[in-house]
Amino acid sequence: MSTTAEDRLSARDLGKERHRLKLIEATANAILEHGLAAVSVSRILEHAGLSRGMINLHFTSKANLLLEVARHFSDAYANHWQAAMNKAGPRPEDRLRAIVEADFDPAVLNRRTMAIWFAFRGEAHSNPDYMPFIDSREGPMTKAVHDICSEICAGGTYPEVDPTKAARAFTIALEGLWTDFHLHPNSFSRDEARSIVLHMARTFFPQHFGD
Repeated sequence: MSTTAEDRLSARDLGKERHRLKLIEATANAILEHGLAAVSVSRILEHAGLSRGMINLHFTSKANLLLEVARHFSDAYANHWQAAMNKAGPRPEDRLRAIVEADFDPAVLNRRTMAIWFAFRGEAHSNPDYMPFIDSREGPMTKAVHDICSEICAGGTYPEVDPTKAARAFTIALEGLWTDFHLHPNSFSRDEARSIVLHMARTFFPQHFGD
């Protein structure tokens, strides 16, 4: 069976995307092994098994490649918690539980991902281009948690609770527990981490998290 020009174009595009993702993963592995500041093109290519020209072809520069690594991990994290939240259904307390579960899932909370995450955080002040991908003060998750807290408070059951402060407290707690995992991966307990955040939820919203 002969192949059409469209088939050949599709196969070429798939090949380009495979090489692109291979370079991103190879760069992540190089960061894990050497640290972000010590990542060189040679070390990236050593992990990727590709020619030097591939970086220029797909990213034009090492700086752009590093930016794409940050974007790649940020997007993967966002897709993970958003899928969990959307699957949880309409009740705000269920959506918050889903976010908490997703945040401590080994798919995102693991040594490799945390090493990459904190490596970019360490360079964010000297390279502000990384900030949109590592800053937790803004962005979809902060808004999602705030919307959940606001929705719970809108019922009038918790007049003493400021939803903005409650949402910020949840975000800080999740971040702090990620840091705890990064520093103490061998002694970190996911079950304990979940229980800490849900204890906060019961403190703010006992009628929604009283079980």
